[in-house]
Amino acid sequence: MVALTPAAVEALSGVPVSSLVNRVVPLEEVFGAAWGTMAQEVLRATDDARRIALFEDFLEPRWALVRDGTVLRADRFHYWVENLALRAAQSGVGVGMRQMERRIKQWAGQPLRDLRRMERAEEAFFRAMASHQRGSLDWAEMAVDCGYADQAHLCRDVRRNTGHSPTDLLAAIEQEESFWMYRLRDQ
Repeated sequence: MVALTPAAVEALSGVPVSSLVNRVVPLEEVFGAAWGTMAQEVLRATDDARRIALFEDFLEPRWALVRDGTVLRADRFHYWVENLALRAAQSGVGVGMRQMERRIKQWAGQPLRDLRRMERAEEAFFRAMASHQRGSLDWAEMAVDCGYADQAHLCRDVRRNTGHSPTDLLAAIEQEESFWMYRLRDQ
């Protein structure tokens, strides 16, 4: 079985997921004939490793064409945190909020509150990088747009998460070799 998110289905097929709700539709009708051919090859494969390889080899070039516009790098951490919270909430019957928070801390090593704080800081970081590259960075506006009370609140969170002020972090990203990973293209 393969499960694709609604955003991935729309990106790969161009078909709005809303048109597929509560319907059973042949694969070829949504994705095209090549997908049907791939599905037949997967069904004929002799073992699971070969099935996975066939699907990955088929999907990778198609996903590479659309993935950048599907899930923004800034949203990936958000989706991970939300999924983690959902899994914790569904992990047992009658699970209370405190038990859910314990599970999240056990699984992620951080309490949900800290993960959400990091999520907001990451969103601010990616927005700041984009604004900085356009030459229109306004820290106060960035803080408000990302849900901070004020610019000082944003600065405290950035310093708590990175050890740098926002301005120092941007300078380090541009100039220091050890910050190379922050300069990677969104993928």
